[in-house]
Amino acid sequence: MNKIDVKRFGIASGIVGAIVYTACILVVLILGKDALVKIANILFHGMDFTNIIRMDIPVFESILGIFISFIFWGIIGGLISFFYNNFK
Repeated sequence: MNKIDVKRFGIASGIVGAIVYTACILVVLILGKDALVKIANILFHGMDFTNIIRMDIPVFESILGIFISFIFWGIIGGLISFFYNNFK
């Protein structure tokens, strides 16, 4: 089997995580609270998101969230490739 480059896979995972986070921001902005609550309630049956969803998120928090998502998923991707390479 081939080895996965830990750094490249980590960066790719981080980029995908940041893209997904950004897409979630766009979905929140486009749909609005009522539609978002309805979708969340459908996806997570048995839970009510009416009082949980916050719509007034500052731009700085969104940018920080994208950055943290990149770091988090980059570390996860790096760990996955490390374990794949060393424990096959």
